[in-house]
Amino acid sequence: MLTKIPKELKERLKEIYSKEELKIIESGFKCEYRKTSFRINTLKTTTKEVLEVLKQENVDVEKVSFLKNWYILTSWREKDLWDLDLYKQWKIYIQSISSQLPVDLLDIEDFHKVLDITAAPGWKTSQVSALLKNTWEVVANDNNQIRIDKLNFTLNKQWSKNVKVIKTDARLIGEKNEEYSEYFNHIIADLPCSAEWKININKEKTYWYWNLWVIKKNFRLQKEILNSIIPLLKTWGTLMYSTCTLAPEENEAVVHMILSNYPELQTQDIDIDYSNYKEWISWFWKHVYRRDVKKSLRILPSDEAEWFFIAKFRKIKKD
Repeated sequence: MLTKIPKELKERLKEIYSKEELKIIESGFKCEYRKTSFRINTLKTTTKEVLEVLKQENVDVEKVSFLKNWYILTSWREKDLWDLDLYKQWKIYIQSISSQLPVDLLDIEDFHKVLDITAAPGWKTSQVSALLKNTWEVVANDNNQIRIDKLNFTLNKQWSKNVKVIKTDARLIGEKNEEYSEYFNHIIADLPCSAEWKININKEKTYWYWNLWVIKKNFRLQKEILNSIIPLLKTWGTLMYSTCTLAPEENEAVVHMILSNYPELQTQDIDIDYSNYKEWISWFWKHVYRRDVKKSLRILPSDEAEWFFIAKFRKIKKD
């Protein structure tokens, strides 16, 4: 089945993954429908209420063990929820497991200030808002009005009241907002990438666009964004970096760049109880990555989750 995808992409997969991992990946590439996962919107309801209603409606759900507030539908699909008041009233919010990880792995507490740098459509921003119980400060940024409108729509529907939305090119946010210098306790950087999570072997339109130029362009873009936002992080603050691609140039190479250019940032352990992942790769073709890149994590595609890469950094005190 992997013969259907571009030759260069197939060669890259064989370079990165073992035969056993490639079987998992192939299965993920063929997946037509992933299991529906959702989080409970605690700004509008309680876990008890949601689970009681779902039980009354004979909706079978399974708790995601390594996430705080997430569930998977074991027999239903999203469309089966559309007629439920829980869904219509945004008391539950459909969100993939992979996209939930960055916020869930942050140690967000009261008094913390959080920046979501490329925030639309608002999945992670509203997740942060719920964790902070609509208190303290969340800043959500995006760069065009259509995406800003989607972001505001999500925040409004979820009753996220503590979010300040700003419209700025992420590459310039530090330059244009000097008041945010060393301001945030946490920065969520789920950055633009080649989005290889979309690939479905049976649908050529999901991978016809793939080429190395797009990957190289995204590496440059990510580097510019990170150079702009890292100075906005407080000492002892946390930067959560993530993408939905498998490309090492957009993953390990970016982590390598951050660690090399910003010695005050250190990678942190990521501990999740999930078997469908691969740890970092130490080299790719001619490029050898720093050993401290090893705390990065690659989620493999499956019927539960899409491709995902994540790395967590702590800003230590400067000398």
